[in-house]
Amino acid sequence: MWSRRWIADLEAGAAPREARQARVDARVGKVLSLEHSGRVVRCDVAGSRPEPFTVEFAFAELDGPDAEALRRELRSGEGGVLAALAGRYSDRVGFLLVPAVEGATRFSCPCPVQPGPCRHVVAAGCVVVEWWDRSPEALFGLRGLGADVLGASPGASGEALGVDVEEALWGEDPLLPMVPDPAPAGLEDLLDAPVARRMAAAATRDPLEQMRVVADLEDFLDAFGRYRAR
Repeated sequence: MWSRRWIADLEAGAAPREARQARVDARVGKVLSLEHSGRVVRCDVAGSRPEPFTVEFAFAELDGPDAEALRRELRSGEGGVLAALAGRYSDRVGFLLVPAVEGATRFSCPCPVQPGPCRHVVAAGCVVVEWWDRSPEALFGLRGLGADVLGASPGASGEALGVDVEEALWGEDPLLPMVPDPAPAGLEDLLDAPVARRMAAAATRDPLEQMRVVADLEDFLDAFGRYRAR
């Protein structure tokens, strides 16, 4: 749920057509590489020029109060730190851990389509969330959470590491978002991510409950689309 929220928020800042093309680009292998060092992730993305565009994401370190709140939550959670590093953590940990697109995520691309998340940034973002889902411990390192916070090290965060995108991310059953039908979708258009978030915010002031409402709506739309296609 948490990685879906991040990529949905990133896509919401792009034009719908650009977001659709970016999903296709991610699926057909135009994201050529993923490297990370500390709190920075870089991806080379093939575009319209001979040389790929290097997309860079930089993620904010958790501040003191949030880091302390996360430490308390990990201590009280079932399975503790090791379970969290394996991706099994509470909604509260997810709310603190996953960086907000606005305020905790910076991104850049040298392509001419600026400002805002361009096609290359969104395509790289699709690969980044796939990486988070497969290697949950990487997300802790990207938020600056070392052994002093977790009680167990998520890895050598200061060392530059490379990821074989095809081998480590896609596998035999990729989990990237489905490419939407470009034709008007009616209900899907009505309940796209920004509208759903406004509906959830109007119904409750609890941020965690808002995210649950949006996730439930997304699951409903997915099931509705499969039912309609029969």
